[in-house]
Amino acid sequence: MPGQSDYPRHPKILIVEDNVLVAETIAEALTDSGYEVVGPAPTLNAGLELAAENDLDGALLDVDLAGRYCFPIAMMLAERNVPFLFLTGFHDPSVIPPELRTASRLTKPFHLSDLGRVTAKAFGAR
Repeated sequence: MPGQSDYPRHPKILIVEDNVLVAETIAEALTDSGYEVVGPAPTLNAGLELAAENDLDGALLDVDLAGRYCFPIAMMLAERNVPFLFLTGFHDPSVIPPELRTASRLTKPFHLSDLGRVTAKAFGAR
């Protein structure tokens, strides 16, 4: 009987998104592409908790979580060298703190093909 280590591990990607429909669409697309989804987390606190509790390979972070910015999560991930990208409707990059501005962004609304392209680039092709 093959051991668990005989199977390739699916990269674990955290989703932090406060819009339930968008979060579920992203989760389904990532799962269909071979990623293991963590979350989705709809709030800053839930995102911080999941980010702290999981060994992640990447994260998709909605910038504005019901009026609170996701930047504490991004800083935690950056300290752990976990790649992430921002999902945002903001077109002005000055909203993002200077130390996080080099992170990739996917502007909302986006097409699932764009999501697939940027996640493959950021977290490895699946």
